Amino acid sequence: MKEFKVLKILDKLSGLYTKAGVDYDMLRIIINTKLTMDGRRKATVFNNDANKKNKDSNEFYKALLMYAFIGLFLGLTLIFDINKMYLMSGFFSIIMFMILTIFISDFSYVILDVRDKNIISTKGIDNRTINASKITHVFIYMTYLTLALVGVSFIVSLKYGIIYFLLFFIEIILIDIFMIIITALAYLLVLKFFDGEKLKDVINFVQIGLSIFMVVIYQIVPRLFNIIDLSKIDYNEKIWHLLIPPMWFAAPLSIISGEKITGIKIIMIILALIVPIISISLYLKLTPTFEKNLQKLNNNEANIKEKGKHLIKINNLFCKDNTERAFFNFSLGIMNSEREFKLKIYPNLALGMVLPIVFMITGIDRNNPMGIFESLRNSRQYLSIYAFALVIPNILIMIRYSEKYMGAWIYEIAPIKNIASIFRGVIKGTIYKFILTPYLLISLIYIIVFGPKVIFHLIIAFLVMISLMILNFMILKKYFPFSKKFEATNGGESMGAMILYMFTVLIALGIHFAVSNIKIASYIYIVFLVIFNLLLWKYSFNISKDKLINK
Repeated sequence: MKEFKVLKILDKLSGLYTKAGVDYDMLRIIINTKLTMDGRRKATVFNNDANKKNKDSNEFYKALLMYAFIGLFLGLTLIFDINKMYLMSGFFSIIMFMILTIFISDFSYVILDVRDKNIISTKGIDNRTINASKITHVFIYMTYLTLALVGVSFIVSLKYGIIYFLLFFIEIILIDIFMIIITALAYLLVLKFFDGEKLKDVINFVQIGLSIFMVVIYQIVPRLFNIIDLSKIDYNEKIWHLLIPPMWFAAPLSIISGEKITGIKIIMIILALIVPIISISLYLKLTPTFEKNLQKLNNNEANIKEKGKHLIKINNLFCKDNTERAFFNFSLGIMNSEREFKLKIYPNLALGMVLPIVFMITGIDRNNPMGIFESLRNSRQYLSIYAFALVIPNILIMIRYSEKYMGAWIYEIAPIKNIASIFRGVIKGTIYKFILTPYLLISLIYIIVFGPKVIFHLIIAFLVMISLMILNFMILKKYFPFSKKFEATNGGESMGAMILYMFTVLIALGIHFAVSNIKIASYIYIVFLVIFNLLLWKYSFNISKDKLINK
């Protein structure tokens, strides 16, 4: 087994572990084993890597190089000598977002690991050693991740003096602790009320919710400042800024840089210090409850719900033959039951729902806050709905994959005469599950903001998205639905298809913008889209079996 260099550093702290009643020799073996196993896991950032894994390569270290590249650009932003409250609020927003999302996507399995209790504890190893190994495991990875993201920033911060650097260093440690504890406490809350398969689904939604929250914070923070130019950035504090965690950590650096000392900044400094400490104390107090509730993850009993009458009606309405109906239901069954599938779809889908709202908000006239709706209704910001179309390529590529991919032999032996019916049924199920409902929710917000007149344009945009979806399907490689293993995703094809798709979205957006000036042109365009979609549905799925890729 490979010997990790970090263990040599850990050896120097062996006395502390021994004094705490931990069997250090056993802890060292556990950590070495965990690090070896983790090296074989594919990090989220490389989920679309098409290359086969080298047995000696460590996927986590490869991911660290990507994070370090991002950290390089983050560090360079600190070179600018501008208002520190503004600069560091934005910086900490990005850092907190990155740490939280990476930790959720790649390291939640560390917090939620129940194998230690089930396997290691049965070998006579005490709980204190097991818990210490889990904490050490988390600490090692957070150290790696933090150094990758903030290493360059640490060096740049020396530009402002050793005291600034030390304060910045301490704050990064507090942020790491805060992000870990926030994640753990969120899971604890979920574990308290749910168990088994339901619990795991709820955890997925918690992950997505936290990610969206951090995206929203990232969008809000820059808008808290009145930006004139880089040399004249002004911070006007408000009492509600106390609710924005990134600003807590920016306040001490702002004061030490010689900027104005205020009561709100003092409160922010206190919050930056005591909230992480309180969260640690709360977590330590609740750890026994957390460990106890973790065992609920072993309960994998899933309730199988009968197909609703409304789904049967939808099925009969949109599917023209029995094969289409069968694969419509089949696709919904896979999409509803497979966790890994949902983990790869829902974060992008959630982002796709947030982006149109964010782009719409950019059209608000901040100089006329009383006339927000008026300024929007007189604009064409409703075209920001096209941002939702960016989720379609990922969804189309993901319907190739399944945890039960080995069951694809059914395609070979089933008496299916028309291959097109398979794809029509699956694509219709995909539209129903991932496109229609989210689009209707966004449309409801747009109708409230822009008024009933926007409904016509929302219909045009929806028809455009469906046609773009089918056109995108046509240029992608063809596989039987849900017939591939998840790790085998083709990142090169995904990137190429995404670039081409973005160009088509921009062209469609430009056409919609042009025809929106002329009412008769809009009516002609919508008729054209209806006919075009009907033709696409009729001819685009006529694929011969020998052209399908079976590997």
